[in-house]
Parts: sequence; C-alpha cells; structure tokens
Amino acid sequence: MESSYCKDCNISTMIVFDRATGDTICSECGLVLDSHYIDEKDDWRTFTPLASKDDNYDPISTAKSPNNLKSRHNSTPAMRFDKNIFDHHNSFRVNIQKSVDFPSHQADNAIHYIADMADRLGIVDNIKLQATNLYMKANDLKIFNIRKKHSLCAACLYIACRQANKARTIKEICTVTDGVTKKEVSRAKDLLVHHIEEKKGECMEISSVRPRDLVRRFCSTLGMSNKAIQAAEEAANRVQRLDIRRNAISIAGTIIYLISESSKEPCDKVAIKDICSVAGLTEITIRYCHKELCNYAPWLLETYTTQHAKEK
Repeated sequence: MESSYCKDCNISTMIVFDRATGDTICSECGLVLDSHYIDEKDDWRTFTPLASKDDNYDPISTAKSPNNLKSRHNSTPAMRFDKNIFDHHNSFRVNIQKSVDFPSHQADNAIHYIADMADRLGIVDNIKLQATNLYMKANDLKIFNIRKKHSLCAACLYIACRQANKARTIKEICTVTDGVTKKEVSRAKDLLVHHIEEKKGECMEISSVRPRDLVRRFCSTLGMSNKAIQAAEEAANRVQRLDIRRNAISIAGTIIYLISESSKEPCDKVAIKDICSVAGLTEITIRYCHKELCNYAPWLLETYTTQHAKEK
C-alpha cells in the first residue's frame, strides 16, 4: 500500500490498488481516486496447462523481448504450444476426410445420372433399376475412374435395355449424356461385360439389336398409323431371312422409307429427312440400303399392299 492525498478526507491517507478492477481507492473513505490502473510490470505466465508440478517448464514473460522466451531446455514453449494446435488441427481435418464416404457419394451421383437419362428417354423403372445394379457391380470391381463415370452410366443403361429386349441405340443414349461419344460408350460396354464375366463369374447375355425392335418406336415417333406400324413389324420379321449385311438401324429406317413410298395415307407419308432425324441416320445410308431392299419390297410389304388393294 502507498500513501496519497484524498480530496474527500483532505488528508494524506493510505490507498489501495484493486487489480481486479484497476481502481485506486482511499482506505479511509472508500473514494475511488483513479480508475483503469495499468500494471506495467512483467506478466509471467505459463503456456503448458497440461504440465504437472514435476515438469521443468519455465514461466514466460509477455513483456520482455523474444530472447527471454527460451527455457532451460533451449526450446520455446510458446512455439511448442502453437505446434500442438497445428497438429490437432491436422488430425481433426484428416478425421473429417476419413469420415466422408467418397465412393458412396460418387455412386449416388451416378444413380441420379442414370435416372435422369432414363427419364429423358422414357425408359421404364425396371430397366432403370437393372442399370443401377450394373453400375454398383462395376463400382465394386473398381475398374473405372471418375473421368469415365458418364460413359459407364450410359453403357449400363444400354446393356440394361438390351437385356430387357427394349433396344435403344447408342446414338439415342448419347443424346442425353454430357458429351459422351459412341466410341466411349462402346468401349465402356465391352470392358464392363468382360470384367463382370471374368471377375464376378456371371454370364452377361446381351441380345443383338434387330430391326423389329426398333421399327415400332420409330413409326410411333413419326406419327404413323397402326397399319403402317404392323406392316413395318412384318417387314422387319421377314427381312431376317435375307442376307442383308446392314446394321439394324439402317434396315429399320429403310423399311419405314419403303412404307412411306408405297402408302397413300397422308399420315404415313414421311419425309426421308424426318426418318433420318428419328433413326440417327444420313440420307446416303438409307438410299444405299434402299437399293438392296427395293427388289424385295413387294414381298416385305405384301400384307400392307394387299389391304390397300382391297380398300380400293
């Protein structure tokens, strides 16, 4: 305690320093002579709260220069404290990363991607579910990286359609993907089938696409009549007996073009450009295939032309 002059007592009296509030108080009358007292002495503190009494840690002064921070072990306790915080932060970050299931997150995205493609193509739920199961098998085998995810999803949907005898062309599936090409889907399909058969021991029976699997859908999209659709299906069944070395899409498009030429119904008169747009073909492809099928047209469209003759 020190002495000071108190204006209230009008005498020199003893004063008290309240370090909790920073006030200077008269010991006689309790008058606060000065407030916000600042202690300019060194503040010695220890930054090792977990240290026991037996540990040889020196207190640290926050007022002196950095040279006084060295302990008797020639180390810096303050730096040791910061390093502990840094290590704790790193371990917490690593634990957070381990707790996130990245493969399952990617699988969820792929499932939503397959569902979106199927909805845009009008594919039923059972085929969508089969495509999802195929993707989960591929994900278990870990044969694809993230860059091939979209081509893998498209390949799973293509295989599921083929197995359900609801054929969709690779071109059709590529139209609802994010820039995936036919070549990428074809490679993904071959690789997926190979690995599932080899590592899972399952037989991946994929039926080949036939013209009759495509003509009904193409005719319906073009708005043709039921008679034209039946005639196209009959012609597609008969064309399998011929040795026509063209793919199923080209043959299906050419059959529709033959019906359009022979029909007198306005709704069945379809422009070749519209057929090419629906089937994903070029006019040159249809005309070349037309040269091979035009000689068989009376036999392929026998029932259709007979019905028209009776109606007359």
